[in-house]
Amino acid sequence: GEKIRVCRTGYTGEDGFELYFAADQAATMWKSLMAAGANDGLVPIGLGARDTLRLEKKYALYGHELSDKITPLEAGLGWITKLDKGDFVGRDVLQQQKSSGVPRKLVALRMTESGIPRADYPLFCGDREVGVVTSGTMSPVLRYGIALGLVASDCAAIGTELTVGIRKKRV
Repeated sequence: GEKIRVCRTGYTGEDGFELYFAADQAATMWKSLMAAGANDGLVPIGLGARDTLRLEKKYALYGHELSDKITPLEAGLGWITKLDKGDFVGRDVLQQQKSSGVPRKLVALRMTESGIPRADYPLFCGDREVGVVTSGTMSPVLRYGIALGLVASDCAAIGTELTVGIRKKRV
């Protein structure tokens, strides 16, 4: 009997919904939803599931692949960056990057050896440090390490072999 808001605002690509309601309704909503969905296999999942889904789809997360130090163009989001909509903070930098190219690019990574790439681990192309892992984990579905990383543009082509610095070892 309470009013709630149901939205399709998630971005992982899964067929799901987000529910918004008053904080004092949380326990009742949780118990009701879990009971109603029990026969259909409803199980709770958390941010770890969201993270692996977004990594598998190369979806950027603010604070990791986008920030005040990583532009939407570097993150590969030029298709939603509207430079002709008037003035805004950072527009000059984006216009300069669009005309001369971005110095770094976001790439998707798949581990070919055992190892879990984690945020802030360094990335190397040969002997040269060229970037950093922005997000990474072990994919429970794919059963190997996956990550997103920001690397120098000259090392961002699909198929470029990079290594990850994991505990004083390059993997």
